[in-house]
Amino acid sequence: MKINKNKCVFLDRDGVLIKDVGYLKKPEDIIIMPDSIDALKSLKACGFLLIIVTNQAGIAKGFFNTEDLIAVNNKLLKIYEDKGVIIDDLYFCPHHENGTVEPYNIKCSCRKPETGMVLKGVEKFNIDTDKSYMVGDKDSDIMLAKNSGLKSFYIRNFMYEHDENIAPDFYVKDLKEAYEIIIKSLL
Repeated sequence: MKINKNKCVFLDRDGVLIKDVGYLKKPEDIIIMPDSIDALKSLKACGFLLIIVTNQAGIAKGFFNTEDLIAVNNKLLKIYEDKGVIIDDLYFCPHHENGTVEPYNIKCSCRKPETGMVLKGVEKFNIDTDKSYMVGDKDSDIMLAKNSGLKSFYIRNFMYEHDENIAPDFYVKDLKEAYEIIIKSLL
C-alpha cells in the first residue's frame, strides 16, 4: 500500500513574508510583504503545507533574546490567522558560530543552509521533498533547498550580496510570482 506524502512550501521569514528590517525584535515593527496573504491562501487552497524556516542569529549575537523572537513570531502567526491563513509550523535557528551569547554560539545542524529545520518538518508532516519548494531571499535559502531536495525560488533582496554561482530553480520578484509558477507546475 502506497502512503501519500504531503507537499509543502518552506518559507523564509524576513524578506519573503515580512519586510527585512535587520534583526527584528519588536512585534509592532512587522511589515507584511504585499500580496503574501493572497499567495499563502492560494497555496493552502492547492493543498500545500506552509512551514516557516528562519535563521535568527540575532539571538546568538545578543541583538534580541528568544522571548523577543517568540513574541514577533506569535504576532506574525496571529496576523496570518486573522487573515485566514494557518501556518502549519515555524522553525527557527538561534545559533551562529561567531555569536557571543552562550549556549547559542555554536555550529549547528539547523542553521541554513544545513537541513535540520527542513528535516524536522519532513519527518513531522510526512513531506515529499520532490513535490515541495523553498522560497527565500538569501544564498543560504537556495543552498538549503539544494541540500534538502527542494525546488528553490530566490527573491532578490538588495540588503545581501547574491553569489550568481548559487543558482536557484527560479528567480522571482515576490511570493506571489513564486505561487504562480508553482500553480502552473500543477496543471
